[in-house]
Amino acid sequence: MERREMTFVDAQIDRIVGPTHHFGGLGVGNVASQMHAGQTSNPQAAALQGLDKMRLVAGLGVPQLILPPQLRPDFELLKALGFTGAPAEILQSVLNSDPVILSAAASCSAMWTANAATVTPSCDRNNGSAVMTIANLSASLHRSIEATCTQREMASLFSNAFEVRQALPGGAPMRDEGAANHMRLSGTDGQPGLNVFVFGNGSPEPQSHWPRQTKATGQAIARSHGLHESDVFHLKQHPKAIDAGAFHNDVVAMSHQDLLIHHELAFAPESCQEMERLRSRFEDVVQSPLRVLNISEKELTLNDAIKSYFFNSQIVTASQAGKTRWTILCPVQVQQNPVTHELVKRLCAEQVFHAVHFVDLGQSMDGGGGPACLRLRVPLSEQELACVPAAAFWTESRDSDLRAIIRDRYPSELKLADLANHEICQKALETQGLIATCLGRNPAHA
Repeated sequence: MERREMTFVDAQIDRIVGPTHHFGGLGVGNVASQMHAGQTSNPQAAALQGLDKMRLVAGLGVPQLILPPQLRPDFELLKALGFTGAPAEILQSVLNSDPVILSAAASCSAMWTANAATVTPSCDRNNGSAVMTIANLSASLHRSIEATCTQREMASLFSNAFEVRQALPGGAPMRDEGAANHMRLSGTDGQPGLNVFVFGNGSPEPQSHWPRQTKATGQAIARSHGLHESDVFHLKQHPKAIDAGAFHNDVVAMSHQDLLIHHELAFAPESCQEMERLRSRFEDVVQSPLRVLNISEKELTLNDAIKSYFFNSQIVTASQAGKTRWTILCPVQVQQNPVTHELVKRLCAEQVFHAVHFVDLGQSMDGGGGPACLRLRVPLSEQELACVPAAAFWTESRDSDLRAIIRDRYPSELKLADLANHEICQKALETQGLIATCLGRNPAHA
């Protein structure tokens, strides 16, 4: 692979949690989502917790981009599914006949932007141009409605920097959950990297939960992005991990540059040969060994890994006072669990990470998403980063404006039945428009 001497940075894209955030229990194979189904949510706290994390990341010197909520409830979905009448009539009719559809139409699952797309940076492609493919999220009704808006949003952010491609066709056989099932491994920023796609289908299949990513999907994206076959790897997720609630790879594995940390049961035994090929190829390309930390079941049980979301921690390269430091953002649940807390302290003592921050994302965690779920990592060159509209970046003043809207207009309690109230939904739509305007976007296409 040709080497290019360019400076790259991992921009982080988070989305403001919407005012219709509720616990619908819609997540396929998502234990936390199902466990909290029907409970009262706090949309205001959810949005502020997300902003707190963005503030922290931006304060570490990492480019932090913000997306507004996607417009919910999605009346176009409800009309397409046969509900007619005035908005108030539609809402009540859906609640009475099929509350699951109402939950899907009002879902704020787009906040988990790790599922939005898969990105190949320009340094990995011979033509020198980055590319992004939007995830179709076709495994779930409530998530499948996100792709069209997500493509429009990403195109508005990156159209001057690189190509944004529409989601893969093909329905269930090509179901795609984005970067949550993709890992890019590399040397220092700007060097070509290796791309790992994780899938769950194929014998032996999980017994309890449906795999949400297929091998065919990863193969299609790799072909479409023009990646060299020798630099693409397909690892099968362990069926036991999926059955335990690891509905995405990023619940049992995390990576950053030359580091891969995974649970012992993250990958199926039949992936051992592919993992060895990955190690060998990495050393050939990067000229140094891939650092692989395999966390044993004895040290951390699979159940504790999933409950704490340790592997869904967010790793960033912080830049402060001219120095770069690897920082890990863990959910507070990692701190509260003695085993995972000791594990993080050990990794810091061994200088795997230079600093750790524990973040309270209780509302997102109860829906089944940790720090890494809430961000899409996009490697950008300095030139590409300069093409991103200024209004998309986190700033102190923008943060202040957003917090004012959220505190003034977001509910602090919400249940599914509340979403049949037209006044509540109308206020939510207006609020989402205000946030879109604050971020320099067309409120009609938030």
